[in-house]
Amino acid sequence: MKNNIKIYISVIFLIIGMNTLHAQKISMFSLVEAQEYAIQKSYSLQNARTDIEIARKKVSEITSLGLPQINASLSYNNFIDIPTSLIPGEFFGEEPGTFIEVQFGTKHNAKFEASASQLIFDGSYIVGLKASRAYLSLSETQLLKSEIEIKESIAQAYSMVLIAEESKIIIDSTLITLKQSLYETREIYKSGFIEDIDVDQLELLLAELETTQIKVARSLELAYNFLKFQMGMEIKNVIILTDDLNDLLSMVDPDKLLNTAFDYNSNVDYRMLKNQERLAYLQLKLEKAAYLPNIVSFLTFQENAQRMDFNFTDGNEPWFKTSFFGLQMNIPVFSSGSRSSKVKQAQLKIDKLKVADQQLREGLELELTTARVDFYNAFLIHENKVKSLSIAKKIYQKTTEKYKEGISSSLDLSQSYNQFLDSEAKYIESIKELLGAKIKLNKILSKI
Repeated sequence: MKNNIKIYISVIFLIIGMNTLHAQKISMFSLVEAQEYAIQKSYSLQNARTDIEIARKKVSEITSLGLPQINASLSYNNFIDIPTSLIPGEFFGEEPGTFIEVQFGTKHNAKFEASASQLIFDGSYIVGLKASRAYLSLSETQLLKSEIEIKESIAQAYSMVLIAEESKIIIDSTLITLKQSLYETREIYKSGFIEDIDVDQLELLLAELETTQIKVARSLELAYNFLKFQMGMEIKNVIILTDDLNDLLSMVDPDKLLNTAFDYNSNVDYRMLKNQERLAYLQLKLEKAAYLPNIVSFLTFQENAQRMDFNFTDGNEPWFKTSFFGLQMNIPVFSSGSRSSKVKQAQLKIDKLKVADQQLREGLELELTTARVDFYNAFLIHENKVKSLSIAKKIYQKTTEKYKEGISSSLDLSQSYNQFLDSEAKYIESIKELLGAKIKLNKILSKI
């Protein structure tokens, strides 16, 4: 017994060592861990998180527009030719109609200016700030929607792997039994108790089952690759699933799923629509705010210097100061109906969203009812297929025993075998339908 354990452990380490050579990494995942991994690695979710950060920066940007704004400038002009002005000659005792050329100004001129402004009132600013926060909420809801979709796709892909593994286990065990029956049948044939047609019949069944085994193995490989792709993992990596099919089936609670109350506000699609409604109302307020004046206060300070020589750093030379404070009010007076048209357009968009709200509510109710019916039907069908598989397996085993005893014919064995395989296929399909219906219902109920 101890030697067998040592051999078993050695084989495990050998397999792990071989996988390590051919794979970059071996990882183990439960369903929840696979979903969390996908959420971290998903490219779409990475972009969705970036969109949230952009929205947050947009809120900061718009908020800053209502805070004091300070600007400063420094300029320097070098007049290669000083501007010339013409002064009437009468000022200098000259004949009327004559002009005296006079150059005013200095060659070197410098100017420093600093100004500060503060928005006192602007309806568009207030609405814009609220809109930026509503857009941030919309971006966060979009991220939630993307996470739900990722979890749904991972749940589907994870269950498909486990279903493929279950199919492989059933096919492999059936193949072992059938090979044993074929071996015993050949021995009986050699003894002359049965005809060669009985051997041929079992060989035909074995060939068909071996073909099915190859298909199932390939399907399992594809299911694993698809799961890794959905998780954002390299295909060459090796993953081991720690949850099995019984774990997923044990989480199927018909009473809870069929009796859970539905709340519109918990549904991510409905929440996104409500976010759009908030933005539409803010757009209406923004258009109405265009009728209101805006008021800005400002303070300006200037220093100017004029020099014939470039000596602005000379502290003994003067700089001439100018400063002033003021208020500015911009009053919209007449836009030829432009503002009114924009307000009406915004109101019509709100009316459309109200219709969409009612449509989505009714659609979600219908979708929920359909999902619950589909789930309940899938649950009942699965229970039926479990019983059918048990009966078909029992019939196949009894027919096999009778065949060995010479009571049943190879035709009876073939029929019971095909019936058993058909029951297995329908059993596997019922699991697929049940888990799929559960995932869909959970998504509508926002329980995924």
